[in-house]
Amino acid sequence: MHGILKSYRPSACTISVGNITVGGTGKTPMVIHLCKLFKGKRVAVVSRGYASRGKGVRIVSDGDKILCTPEVCGDEPYLIANSVPDAVVAVGKNRMQVMQFVESQYKPDIIILDDGFSHLKVKRDIDILLIDGENGVGNGHLLPGGPLREPINSIKYADIIGIKGRHFGATDILSRYTLKENIFYFSYKFNGLKRVENDATIDMNVLKNKKIVAIAGIAFPESFFNLIYSIGIQPLKAISKPDHVRYASYTLKKLVEKYKPDAIIVTGKDAMKIKHIDRDPQVMWVYVDIVVEEHDSQLITLLAKKGCLQ
Repeated sequence: MHGILKSYRPSACTISVGNITVGGTGKTPMVIHLCKLFKGKRVAVVSRGYASRGKGVRIVSDGDKILCTPEVCGDEPYLIANSVPDAVVAVGKNRMQVMQFVESQYKPDIIILDDGFSHLKVKRDIDILLIDGENGVGNGHLLPGGPLREPINSIKYADIIGIKGRHFGATDILSRYTLKENIFYFSYKFNGLKRVENDATIDMNVLKNKKIVAIAGIAFPESFFNLIYSIGIQPLKAISKPDHVRYASYTLKKLVEKYKPDAIIVTGKDAMKIKHIDRDPQVMWVYVDIVVEEHDSQLITLLAKKGCLQ
């Protein structure tokens, strides 16, 4: 099939962030991290807008203000736009069309293609493949018999592989398909709590000896719960919801009535949807940063080599 499919080559330096397994490998936090690395450059993020209700090309943010809701553009693109206000964020099922529109209208220096590893219609300068350190590649089988979205040997097409955490023998598995110097490790760093109603930062001392309910509507909710446990928050109830869950106006009210908590803590992705239906000051969200291990400079080296950091 190589050379047969019509593809588009953007004029901007184009970076894909993707995975080959279902579930959370840290794509959205990594996209946000990359956006922040390119300070001083015009950055655009292009996403499919999974689970969104809108059609065609939608501009989530023009780099100045947010222009649509999570329901219309998708929760993850909305979180990216909220986290990196000066980035252009656009979504659409036809990502080649979206990229062409973004290039013509905004003239970006850098384009980050969210979840683009399998997207062959767009040529890119760098393919970053992310793998969850705890779950790895599972049993190595394709869906539905395993967690893989495409064959495991697709790993060889990645320019660089980011492993979230160091919980499994990543180097041993990946060494069959890539070189050790093409692997870097990253983790999440807790950066604080914010109120959903106004994004005001919360002093952690406010939560001491308080009744807390935690909610995670992400692929691997355990990773979120483990994070809040690590910072000393012990919720009386930890509630898992499906990834990309839609919240109704009564969802949190029912939880408040049932558990009578002093605070409800949610993920950043959940917060973006909740703030449009419920501005209860009790609801707070955890914001995190990506930390790339200092001695793993492969990512920065590659970005510089490809001219993206010039």
